Amino acid sequence: MPNANYLLGQMALFRGRLAEAVALTERELASNPGHSMAWSQLGDAYVRQSKWDEAIAALQKSVWLNPYYSAPYILLGRAYVKKEQPARAEAMLRRAIQYDPNNRSAHYLLAQVLQQTGRADEAKREFDIAERLTGPRGG
Repeated sequence: MPNANYLLGQMALFRGRLAEAVALTERELASNPGHSMAWSQLGDAYVRQSKWDEAIAALQKSVWLNPYYSAPYILLGRAYVKKEQPARAEAMLRRAIQYDPNNRSAHYLLAQVLQQTGRADEAKREFDIAERLTGPRGG
């Protein structure tokens, strides 16, 4: 059944069962290697496991297959921050914002990167945008 392992992997990821999410998503990719969302999901699981190189490889495949989906760019930004590559992190987060300008997480992470690289004014702008996107209910 198409997508069954992907959906089961998604549920496992949601429940924090990362090894199971990886196994199910890899099973989906074995039968459908062109499934960009599955590659993104695999990268997400690896990010949550702090497996940065594996995450980057999976997320890059997701981006190659669907360059207009913002989630893998955000996850790539996180991975590059952890690998202490702020220029790459910034580029990925700016791309995420290009495709999804109302993504609070992308603006917030970009603000953190800018702050870490000594660009306080730009960071403040991004933090302000993230705050506005949070909305009156705080989420």
